[in-house]
Amino acid sequence: MNRLAVVLTAILFAGCASPPKQEEAEGALPISMHSMQQLQATLRDAPDELRHAITQETETRLRHSDQAALPIAAGYQEFQAALLNILTHTRNPALLPDTAFESVSHAAIGGNRQVQKSYATALTDYLTQPDFDCQQPVYAEYFQHRYTGRAAKPCTGKVPFSVMTQYDGAKIVWLDPKRVKSIHLLFAGKSQSLASRFGHVALRLVICPEGKTTATECDANLFEHVVLGFQAYIDEFSLDTLKALNGKYKAYLFANRFMDVYQQYAIDEFREVYSLPLRLSDAQRELMVRELADIHWRYAGEYSFFTRNCATMTQDALRISWPEFATSNKMASDYLRPDSLFEAIKSSPLADGDKLASLTAAEREGYFFSSTRQFYDQATNDVRGAMKLPSFTTLEEYIQTTPNKRRQARTEDDQFISRLATDQHLREAQIMLEEYAVLHSERMLMIEGTKYLEQQDFLKKVDSIHAQLDAEHAKAFDDCLLTPIRSHTSPIQRLKGIPRKSDIPDTSEQPSLCQSVKSRKLLYEAIAGIKDAKSDQWQRMNEISQYWADSITNLNLLKQM
Repeated sequence: MNRLAVVLTAILFAGCASPPKQEEAEGALPISMHSMQQLQATLRDAPDELRHAITQETETRLRHSDQAALPIAAGYQEFQAALLNILTHTRNPALLPDTAFESVSHAAIGGNRQVQKSYATALTDYLTQPDFDCQQPVYAEYFQHRYTGRAAKPCTGKVPFSVMTQYDGAKIVWLDPKRVKSIHLLFAGKSQSLASRFGHVALRLVICPEGKTTATECDANLFEHVVLGFQAYIDEFSLDTLKALNGKYKAYLFANRFMDVYQQYAIDEFREVYSLPLRLSDAQRELMVRELADIHWRYAGEYSFFTRNCATMTQDALRISWPEFATSNKMASDYLRPDSLFEAIKSSPLADGDKLASLTAAEREGYFFSSTRQFYDQATNDVRGAMKLPSFTTLEEYIQTTPNKRRQARTEDDQFISRLATDQHLREAQIMLEEYAVLHSERMLMIEGTKYLEQQDFLKKVDSIHAQLDAEHAKAFDDCLLTPIRSHTSPIQRLKGIPRKSDIPDTSEQPSLCQSVKSRKLLYEAIAGIKDAKSDQWQRMNEISQYWADSITNLNLLKQM
């Protein structure tokens, strides 16, 4: 069934509101002749059903208006306000939201108790904004199908995503949907935490390099791939399980770089990651990217572990943007668990499930990313087996040992040092362990930094910190610690659809400096130079910062051997 048939079927079975009462709706405002004239001009190219219904409503309002008592409309904003008032207070079924709109609104913005007001606002925009199709593609598709029976006109040009980065906060990435070669359902296997006991699902945009279109080139372009996933927005330093169970966290459609997602799941959390290609036409894929961008900027729903989670929200989004998904018998009911949704799609005609039939082949072709635990365990065993008196047996024990003690144990073991210089495999294993120690301490530094600043008067504390630092160290502290913390803990602004370039700052060209040797050194020196004797939390940050800096020293010494 094509997209038109899907939406028309939804509208047909949705039904309309009950027949209107004839008395004037409470809150309705009189309309001036001037606004009536502007309205007629605006509705000239509107769908027939809409034009007739709004004109009829306006004429009724005009007959009850005391024109002598009305001010002359001053301009376009007043006309828009008049139209919005008409649509907000109408009782004409042709101008009221139906259950199809409620489903679209639920998927696009996360639910809305004031459905008629939301509908009136969106319909006003649809009738008055020339770029509505491209700025609000989700609602554009709905209105076009309901009132014309046709699809919205296709858009061209790039769409923005606010991509969260590990070290630089949010960066605006402008993406041409035509560069998206495929969209995958990404599934990260379960972990020990309650939040991830059934895994996590998201959507992976496989983006081609500029000017290149072969599958091999696009699949290998991992550093530009973007992952879109619904997640709880946790604006505190730890997850409150009770709040997550009771829907007290907001959920958003986050955008992340694929390589950051890979590091989080496969390296930091030792989870397997599956990337399942969805069967979409070129046109469907381009439209889905635009509609996902729309949802990305406007969605703010309630998150609950077991009833409103990444799986259910992903299904809602796919139902309004993918006709085959919406009409699939297998997808008719909600899958409350991410692993169940992944298995259902994998075994359906909606995806290329055969890509995961052999995990060995899938890993080679980029559809499966195994947990790195086995590699770190092997590196731990290799290093331990080569040392005379190792003080650790597991990876966890290795990173719990201070970097200075690890370095001392190496330098005092002449045979081990000699092997490091000649045995490349052993040297790479040792480097792997020190790299893991650096990654682990960076993550802990961010967590502890968030805890510390949450327990303080943030602005006063930042001013106090700046007063203790010179300009260069203050900039490193701001850019490499405060900016990522703010990005993860500040309220996320919601917009009415896809923003224009003039509406948001372009951060795409700003270089990332926080992974440079100089920036790391400056951040460590900044933290070491700040005094806060009254805070145990700050002492903890100092300890982690020292561990981090010493681990980096270890890593650099090993690479120079």
